Amino acid sequence: MGSLLNNKIMTIVHQGTYALVSETYDLQIDYHYYYCSGDYEHPPEEDLEIKEVTLNDEDITDFFWDFVEDKVYEQVMQHARDNR
Repeated sequence: MGSLLNNKIMTIVHQGTYALVSETYDLQIDYHYYYCSGDYEHPPEEDLEIKEVTLNDEDITDFFWDFVEDKVYEQVMQHARDNR
């Protein structure tokens, strides 16, 4: 059986922004979170798509993918899960 995600059965559950803000920086990560509860034949599935990353209003999306993604991705995923 194929994945529900690959069959486009999943829908966007939440579009949001994860923010890390301090006195010296403002990091904003815009994302789409997809979730399907599954069925008898398929387990639940989820996916997170990072759309844009800004640091102090400057687009750093490419830099994020090259150097930062592995440090922050799970925090963004948890934020999306909490807000679905």
